[in-house]
Amino acid sequence: MSALSRIKVKGVRPAIAANGGIDGAAATLDKGRSWVGDWHNRNHAGMPTLPDAFALDEVALAETGRAPILQALAAELGHVAIRLPECDGCGDALVLAVVKAAGEFGDVANAITDALRDGVRTAAENAHIVEEIDQAQAQLARLRLMVTGVPVPVSGRSGEEDAA
Repeated sequence: MSALSRIKVKGVRPAIAANGGIDGAAATLDKGRSWVGDWHNRNHAGMPTLPDAFALDEVALAETGRAPILQALAAELGHVAIRLPECDGCGDALVLAVVKAAGEFGDVANAITDALRDGVRTAAENAHIVEEIDQAQAQLARLRLMVTGVPVPVSGRSGEEDAA
């Protein structure tokens, strides 16, 4: 599957769905139904413009808590897009963030255990494991931001690993 198809399947189509389907997304953007339908078709080369993608993700964020187009674009570059915390790193919030990170690691372990149960890992199981890993990484990045006040660098690494 091409990068364009992956972005459409993992980002554009879920954003359109969160906007109420093709008709809802067309209404959100004041575009024609066929225009948005082309974006929904993974075999068509048409993609939303940046302002249209932003508008679709804005509604999707309100409806689902996710920005699927932004997340799909980040994933194609080997990164994750996470929502910044709305806390100043106070003690209770820091403890809660650690608990959430630990919970995400448990989700990774559960996904791997479920996938290995029958001795055969499917593509869907692998995708689920990767999704759980991405969620764990995102939670750790939130925790790091709360502690340091500095977002994770674009490379996803702080540079300390290179010095070792």
